Amino acid sequence: MMHEFYDANLMSVERLFEGKVFRVPDYQRNYSWEARQWEDFWNDIKDGLETHTEHYWGTIILRKIKGEFFYFKEEEKRYEVYEVVDGQQRLTTLYLFFLALSRVGRKEIFFKRYVKSGDIYRLELGGLNKEFIKSLVDGNPMEPDIKSNRLLKECLEYFEDQIRAYGKIDELSGYVPNLTFSLEFVLLDEILAVKAFETLNDRGKPLNLLDKTKSFLMFFSVRYMQDTRHEINRIFGNVFTAYDLIKDTGEKEGIDYIKSNRFTEDELLRFFYHYFAHYAIQKYNLPDPYYYDTSAADVFEIFIKGACNHLKQDPGKLKNFVHEFLTELDRFVHAFQKLMEEVKSNSTIRRLFCFSGLDARVYPLIIALKATGDEALLDDEMLHLIDVLDMRIYKIKGTDPRADLYRNVIATIKMNPDRDKIKEGIREFINRFMSDESFSYHLKGHLYQNKATKYILWEYEKYKNPEFNDLDYELYTKCQKEHILPQAPGMKFPAYGFKDEEDYFSTIHTLGNLCLLEEDLNVKCQNKGLQEKARYYQTSRIKTTRTLGFEIENRGFTRENIEKRTDEIARFCLMHWKL
Repeated sequence: MMHEFYDANLMSVERLFEGKVFRVPDYQRNYSWEARQWEDFWNDIKDGLETHTEHYWGTIILRKIKGEFFYFKEEEKRYEVYEVVDGQQRLTTLYLFFLALSRVGRKEIFFKRYVKSGDIYRLELGGLNKEFIKSLVDGNPMEPDIKSNRLLKECLEYFEDQIRAYGKIDELSGYVPNLTFSLEFVLLDEILAVKAFETLNDRGKPLNLLDKTKSFLMFFSVRYMQDTRHEINRIFGNVFTAYDLIKDTGEKEGIDYIKSNRFTEDELLRFFYHYFAHYAIQKYNLPDPYYYDTSAADVFEIFIKGACNHLKQDPGKLKNFVHEFLTELDRFVHAFQKLMEEVKSNSTIRRLFCFSGLDARVYPLIIALKATGDEALLDDEMLHLIDVLDMRIYKIKGTDPRADLYRNVIATIKMNPDRDKIKEGIREFINRFMSDESFSYHLKGHLYQNKATKYILWEYEKYKNPEFNDLDYELYTKCQKEHILPQAPGMKFPAYGFKDEEDYFSTIHTLGNLCLLEEDLNVKCQNKGLQEKARYYQTSRIKTTRTLGFEIENRGFTRENIEKRTDEIARFCLMHWKL
């Protein structure tokens, strides 16, 4: 169907591939489909084949690159280049399926028709996937250095395994190209291209708010400003790549928050808001105030859309705002990426992110400080204050006071990166919500379930045993929190200095009754008596735990020992996380 702005046709996969090279531009996000999407993809093929029904893959949105083509001399065939506007995840998965099918079925003609025609790769990926997928096609796979490339490799292996187990190579080779279909949109108008990206994303992963932000800014660029599309594409390409690298570092280095599902592309947008919004509101006289507890959705709907709609009557101001938004977003995200790289080499940064597990509410602060470009801002004193803030308020206190920290400190960093004022603001915030007196009180409470406890015991080990290698993250991950006197007492009271069961349970979850113990030893200690536990403690790599084992064997362990040990660890914490 021809239209003034697009050409839309429902066609078989064979026709979709005919005479085309698909190019995923650098500014699109890297490959991100995982096992769930591959399973759906494979089941759709298998179900369609077994029920003799056609299958519809959804919409593939393309834009023809004028004047660019490849010529396959052997077959005297010309391949036009089409940029993939949307559908790249599905198209890449289909391409990997064809590669797997041609390999398992040893179908050279199939490979030449859909995967690589002579020297012409029928799908070109951008960004960090560009060279890796070529290495897969050529049978000399590079070592996948990032998650996105690992997914490409695992997807290919998944389809190879499924096809090998399923068999029916000839049936699959006939069914997928000829009886599965896609709606091909070839866009002739740039405005429609950017709107289509936002509205025609069916199946697969839903658009995240960064995708929507890019699409919205592209639309405004075409409609209201002199062309800034190249800058938008370039910056968002950088941001998507940086996100993948941040995520990959988090997984490799064991940063719990970064490797979790909570850290998404949308979080980048929310973190950036706290760095940029207050400054932009002041400079461009924007109508909506800064909100310290905003969601990523509100950043997009209220701040970004609101700012652009407010400024669209003045194209000069609008263009300046968009340019500054893009420049600062690029700077902010790359500062974040640099912090993640420093996890590998800077012991203080490593302790914060890997061992302590910096709370997500503190991320906007440390990234904003890094984004200023002034390395002196993140000096040892500032990093210590960030550690104290995280430990006292977001771990030990465990509540969510943020308003003053975000409004008075984080939101002002871009406008006024005064090191002394920032430190003063952090100190005032900590003093208000977790003074020394309050910190000491909380440290003597029930902390077994607190997320800070393991790190406290680890740092206490370094204090007691200076030669201890406190950067041994492998050992840290193996260690668990162990109750010295058990959670299930199984004894008659009075015992161990406790008058009754109520008295016992008021004390056993305090720091003094907890120690670090390797997982394999902890398993052996379960349901064991104190003297038997002591023998396992004596084999621990944690010196304080070993010493404790010998002390228990020779002198026992009572309520008095717990209280004394709790007081000692609390005093250490007040000294170590000193304000």
